[in-house]
Amino acid sequence: MRHASDPGEPIVHESAQFVSAESLRRRSDWFIKVRWVAALGVEALALVATGVAGIPLPLAGISAAAVLLVVLNWAYWLRNRRVEPRAIRLEIRMLKVQMATDLLLLTLLLNLTGGLENPFYFIYILHVLIASLLFRRGDLYQIALVSGLLFSAVVVGEYAHLLPHHHLQGSGNLGHGLPYVTAALISFWVVLVGAAYTGSSIMRHNRAIKDELVQRQRELEDKDRAKVDFFRFVSHEIKTPVVTAQSAVEAVLAVEEKSLAPRAVRMLERAVARMDQALQIVRDLTQLTRTEMRIEGELRWVDLKALLERLLAAQREQIANRGLTAQLDLPPEELRLRSDEGMVEKIFGNLISNAVRYNRPGKMLRVVARDQGACIRVTVEDQGIGIAPEEQERVFDEFYRTREAKEVSRIGTGLGLPIVKRFVDHLGGTLALCSKPGEGSTFTITLPKT
Repeated sequence: MRHASDPGEPIVHESAQFVSAESLRRRSDWFIKVRWVAALGVEALALVATGVAGIPLPLAGISAAAVLLVVLNWAYWLRNRRVEPRAIRLEIRMLKVQMATDLLLLTLLLNLTGGLENPFYFIYILHVLIASLLFRRGDLYQIALVSGLLFSAVVVGEYAHLLPHHHLQGSGNLGHGLPYVTAALISFWVVLVGAAYTGSSIMRHNRAIKDELVQRQRELEDKDRAKVDFFRFVSHEIKTPVVTAQSAVEAVLAVEEKSLAPRAVRMLERAVARMDQALQIVRDLTQLTRTEMRIEGELRWVDLKALLERLLAAQREQIANRGLTAQLDLPPEELRLRSDEGMVEKIFGNLISNAVRYNRPGKMLRVVARDQGACIRVTVEDQGIGIAPEEQERVFDEFYRTREAKEVSRIGTGLGLPIVKRFVDHLGGTLALCSKPGEGSTFTITLPKT
């Protein structure tokens, strides 16, 4: 794919550039607002200079220049509203046209307001500094050269009486003294070139930093893809032999359990449990990498009330074995959201399963769902072992399990909460955790309805 305005130029992805067409357009809009303020400021200063200070200035010419500045920037503004920013080079050209127009009008205003006697003539330097933020070295030096030539033209033209000079009171005849004019031009060009060089050097350094960051980002993305590929290998290549081994051991137990020594039976049962744990890790790895592999489920309307009731019912046996009290607090109205049903089910399935597994015997777990207008909020609360403050961020890291969790249950992958966090983020929701050691944990999930 190529830009329509530059058919022969290869496209570089905008993430690798210091600016983009969109960012240039935003800056253009900002400069337009600044120019409108500048036009009003010039008109106000001219009125004050003539009405209060009594300086004889050509108000008609100054007002005409200010009006022209407003009209031109109104045209730029309309163009920015009607034309989408697509090609960076086109936006750069438009910005250069705007800056060149600004410099011409600035030169006109400088001539109408005292020329070299006007203390604001160094505003040319401001244009060069702004240009250094937008353009690379070649374009920047073009703007600097135009600025210097226009300023020099005004100074030399007024000195040689080729242009009318509007004298400012109290400034003497400095504008017509050759030593002062020469010194002013030399000083101006030194500062102008110095500003252009300094600005381009700083921005070149910043662009080098950006290039390095982009390169590092690409390296991280490559490593991340390698990790995903590894997880996929684990999911597809290891799952089958583990299932085969587990089935074989279960078959031996089913056929030969009565003839085996009790110790051998216990060892085989532990082997089955360990292989089941390995399969759970494989399943969790598959879920964890689901968004990274861009595996999308079909978006459909999910009946969240029915889903939560089903998930809690699936834990009924474990709840009874641990003597827990389960409460499901649902509103009378329906709770529906258009989402990936598989992800939603995995989010709340993991949270409810954890609330059962890590709760204390005889305590309570509570699931509350509420309609929040544009979203639905679900809270899963338990009275279990809790999570220490310093570990509350780490529990969302892959394979991390707290010491207390390991003491309660050796069966765990450390992938449940990372999956929850990954899926919630992918669905555009939010996740909050409030927990105290020994008192329990409360997970609050907010998911958009659409």
